[in-house]
Amino acid sequence: MKYILHIIMIGAIYSSCSCSKEEILTYNNNTSERFIHFEKSEADSSDISFFTYPGETEIYFPVVVESSGFSNQNEEYKIVVMDEYTTAAPSDYEIPDKFVFKAGAVNDTCYIKLKYSSKLDANKVRIVIRLASNENFTEGESTYRVAVIWFHNIISQPNWWTSTVTSYYLGTYSDLKYSLFNSVVGVDLTDADESTIRHYALVFKQYLEEQKAAGNTILEANGTEMTVVAGGKLK
Repeated sequence: MKYILHIIMIGAIYSSCSCSKEEILTYNNNTSERFIHFEKSEADSSDISFFTYPGETEIYFPVVVESSGFSNQNEEYKIVVMDEYTTAAPSDYEIPDKFVFKAGAVNDTCYIKLKYSSKLDANKVRIVIRLASNENFTEGESTYRVAVIWFHNIISQPNWWTSTVTSYYLGTYSDLKYSLFNSVVGVDLTDADESTIRHYALVFKQYLEEQKAAGNTILEANGTEMTVVAGGKLK
C-alpha cells in the first residue's frame, strides 16, 4: 500500500511540474513580453565628425538595438527624438518612420541620417533618441533606453587614437598629423582592431618616407619632422 501511494505521489508531483513548465512563457513564444534596449548605455555617447568623411554631406550613423528574445515574424519597434535634449535642428537629421526587427533576430542596426551644414564647422550638435514601448516591445533597462549622438565637422583626436596607438603605431597626436593621415588613408578607424590600425599606420609611414625621399619632409606645426612610431614596412 505504501509503495502504491509513493508512486501516486511521484506521479502527482511530475504532473504538477509538467503543467508548470507548460505555463511558463518563453521569449520564443509570441505571447511573451520582449524587452528592447540599445547596445550602448546612455553614458557612452557617440561622437562623429564629418571631417573623417571628406567630401561627404550625409552620414548614415548606425545604432545597434538589442532584444531579450526573438519572434518568428517581423516586428516593428519605436524610436522617438527627445526634443527637449536635442540641440540639432530637425533639418540636421532624418529618422525613418519605422524600424523592424527581422524574424528570428535578437538585434537590429538602425541608421540615423546626419546632414552636414556650415554651422558644424565650429559647433557640435546632438540628437538624443529614446526607445519607446509599443505593442511588440517593452522598454528595457533604464540606462540603455537613451542614445546620445554628437556630430560636427571639427577636427579633434578620435576615440580610437588611444595611448596604445600613440605608443606603438602613430606617435603623438596633433591636428595636423590627423588631418594629413585622414587625407592619405581616407579610412574611419572607429572600432578597428590593432592589426588594422597598424596597417594604416604603415601606409602613412610609407607616405612620409616617400615625401622625405622626394625632398619634401613633412613638418609639424612646431617645425619638427612628422613621424610614425610603428615598426616594419608594408608587405
